[in-house]
Amino acid sequence: MTDKKQSPFATNLLNKTPTQQKMQVAEKQLEKVQKKQKSSSEKAAAQQARENEITKLGKPFWWMMLMFICSVLYLFPEAVFNAALTDVAGGKNSSEDDLRAVELFGRTISGIGVTLLLADMLLKGKRVARVGRAIGYFALIAVLVWPTVFFGQKWLVDHFIIDASSPSERQQAYLSQVLRSALIEKSIQFEGIDYDPDSDHNATEKTFLSVFGGLVYADDKLVDDLKQKKRMIMEKFVRDRALSRFDEHYANYDEFRHSLRDNYKEYAQGSNEYNQALASSPERSNEYWLDTQNQVKQGWGKYQKGVSAYEARVESRAQKIAPKMYDFFERRNKCGDMKKGSRKNSCYERLQKGYDKEIAKYSIPYIPPDDWLIREEISTSENVGNSIITGIMTFGLFTAMQAADAATGGDAGFKDHRMVYTNDVNHYKNVLMVKMEPDFVKESGGYPLGISSIHEFRHHELTSLKVNKTLKQKGLSLPTTWVMADRTSFDNAVAKKVRQEADKRWRSSMKNKGLDMPPNLSWSQFQKQGDIQKRIERKMKELYVSPTLADWNNREFKQRIIEPNIQRKTTEYLNVLEAQQAEFADGGAFESTGKSALRATIVPPISMSISLALVLLTVLKLPMKAVELVQAKQANKTNAEPADDKQKAKAGYIKGGISAVLLLSIFIVPITVSSNQYTMKDSAMHYFFEQMENNDSASISFALKWLLVTQPMVQPIGARIDEHLMITRGFDAISEPINRFDLAIMPEHETSSQPSSASVAKALLPLTITTNISGANIAVMNIKPKYAAGMMLPPGGYDIKVSANGHQAVRKWVYLKADETDFTIKL
Repeated sequence: MTDKKQSPFATNLLNKTPTQQKMQVAEKQLEKVQKKQKSSSEKAAAQQARENEITKLGKPFWWMMLMFICSVLYLFPEAVFNAALTDVAGGKNSSEDDLRAVELFGRTISGIGVTLLLADMLLKGKRVARVGRAIGYFALIAVLVWPTVFFGQKWLVDHFIIDASSPSERQQAYLSQVLRSALIEKSIQFEGIDYDPDSDHNATEKTFLSVFGGLVYADDKLVDDLKQKKRMIMEKFVRDRALSRFDEHYANYDEFRHSLRDNYKEYAQGSNEYNQALASSPERSNEYWLDTQNQVKQGWGKYQKGVSAYEARVESRAQKIAPKMYDFFERRNKCGDMKKGSRKNSCYERLQKGYDKEIAKYSIPYIPPDDWLIREEISTSENVGNSIITGIMTFGLFTAMQAADAATGGDAGFKDHRMVYTNDVNHYKNVLMVKMEPDFVKESGGYPLGISSIHEFRHHELTSLKVNKTLKQKGLSLPTTWVMADRTSFDNAVAKKVRQEADKRWRSSMKNKGLDMPPNLSWSQFQKQGDIQKRIERKMKELYVSPTLADWNNREFKQRIIEPNIQRKTTEYLNVLEAQQAEFADGGAFESTGKSALRATIVPPISMSISLALVLLTVLKLPMKAVELVQAKQANKTNAEPADDKQKAKAGYIKGGISAVLLLSIFIVPITVSSNQYTMKDSAMHYFFEQMENNDSASISFALKWLLVTQPMVQPIGARIDEHLMITRGFDAISEPINRFDLAIMPEHETSSQPSSASVAKALLPLTITTNISGANIAVMNIKPKYAAGMMLPPGGYDIKVSANGHQAVRKWVYLKADETDFTIKL
């Protein structure tokens, strides 16, 4: 018995009963139901907590925190764009490509900013009750808003500003841009404007240059006054601009011409190697001739061995055949002694069959029996003697028969030869040598028997044919009728092959250098080659004059390059400035030029002002958002009751008042408490602002004045952020796909006139990478085409890798643009 006074056997028995099993199953089901109820109650509690939070705050705390973090992160690229736009719009030598690049950056960031703004305004209540739902709504807003803002900005500017502009506005914008450039080059000066183009531009000067074009554009009176002096201004501006950069241009030219001289030294060295290759023709001919003689000598040796083997084979057969043939002729003579009749014929047939069977055993051509006989000449004395003896023995009868035969035209029994047989092996060997010669010719490759010397073998027709075939396989082209005795044709064929090889190596070397020119050019001829002139043109860009030589001093450079360019550029500018306004209208010759000038004049100040306002608003709103986060956190901890309508209205008034104060602080405080040399009332710039106010543009005047005061305070901050975070460099790396996407959806504004070849050429730019290691491998990692010096590519960022044996590889991003196509990467 156990302590519970129950038998263990009885306990086990009860546990195995059906009732106990059902109770265990019921307990497990109860546990599952309880767990589900607990999970449901926890979810309901969490859901209720979220609903309470949303009721009190309007949004869950995690969403408010996410929007706060996104606002902080957005502030950095927006500030960087503001600084970058100031650098480009207020730069001394900024191009349309630079403006295009920063425009893409700004439109991308604006799309992100508006997406965050609308997400913060629209996503509240049940839309953000769950994380998955909130992210889904946010993604939907991003997909709809970002492209709308990205492309909408471009469409608004093109449709309402650029395309809607009049021809006079476009021409005036072009003049304002020219005057801005003239101011930078000191070609014109405005009394009272303290601007020094030679000093490093700080944020104030950059902002001033950004808005100066717009100020001039807005002043019709000033433009009318300056139009009277535009030729003088233009000539001085172009000359000042060219001469101000003369040292830079000449240094660039001087550096390139030294590089070109080094290229010519390499070229001259290659030409020398080419000439040495041609001069080696006699030596190469002797080498080929020696190889040919060795080939003939080897052939002669093989021929002699073949003859010896053939003679041995023939002699072996002759030794076997000689006794057989001797016995054959002996038997045949016996058959001849028989009387005429069938028996005699059967004897001959039997012997002939035996002969044929015997000959077939030796694998030789068939030889008729009589060909084995020996011709033996019979002298006259022997014929006479035999006749006399025969006549005596026949008692004159033979002599009488001779006489009768002679009378009828016969030979009177006189024979000049007789056929005899022998058992001499040499005789049979000689017969076989002749009869089996076709076999030898076949084995020797066509050579007959009887060639007695190497000289005879060398000048045999077949030797010339075989040597010619071998030489053709080595690249020597000789006539089919060539013979070994013709050494002159042989030398000419070698000389032709040597030249072909030298030409092939030369073409390959030139191709690797990106050139196509013949060897042995003089320095003067080398410079004037088309490929070299193209290189000079890529280096000199718009300064190029055809032909540009690489041995001019600074005086010649000024006379031959700078002065023609001054005249050309002056003519170009004056052609635009003196053109009729109709040529700036849609479809006119200067439609595109005028629209580009208008974009460069109006768009930067507008974009800069909007960007500056967004930066300041974001900065000032962040503390408010931080306070809201703290209050929301405290409200959640204390479980405070939701605010009633009065409290919400009061909070709304407070928030609106704070927003109004923020706006006032942004637009009023800077212009009230701060100023610089361009905004002071006694400065010459004050004249422009008065003119704008008199032209009913007081708001624009105020905005530009505010921009001149406020922007210099903010721009350095954005520049420092970019310096540390390298945001613009990162955007450059991805700008090309964005640029292609932009042009695919909204192509560049097309004018009704056909684009010039020069504008088409500007679509692609030459990329050239130089390094300090000769023969280094250069590769562009983010495109498929293989790198080649001067390869034409669209503007954008490219991932360059330079490597060489024994050196650590270097990988660097470069940004290809119109004024920067050559890059140096050192290992």
